[in-house]
Amino acid sequence: MSRGVDQRVRQVLHGLRFPAEKWQIVTQAELYGADATTRDQLYQLPLREYRSWTEVAKTVTQNAEAKPDRG
Repeated sequence: MSRGVDQRVRQVLHGLRFPAEKWQIVTQAELYGADATTRDQLYQLPLREYRSWTEVAKTVTQNAEAKPDRG
């Protein structure tokens, strides 16, 4: 897991009770005022229940690694 992703997700989701559904995670990020990159990454999460912020961060990292580089 990327340390940067881990820190951003942990900070944005601080105080959110888990387990949490994707909509709850995205809402928490919006209320927090997450940056556009973090919001975009959370919008791309699969629809399901997440047991912890570490599970969210791991999924975000896996999604980023699976996404082809546009550079």
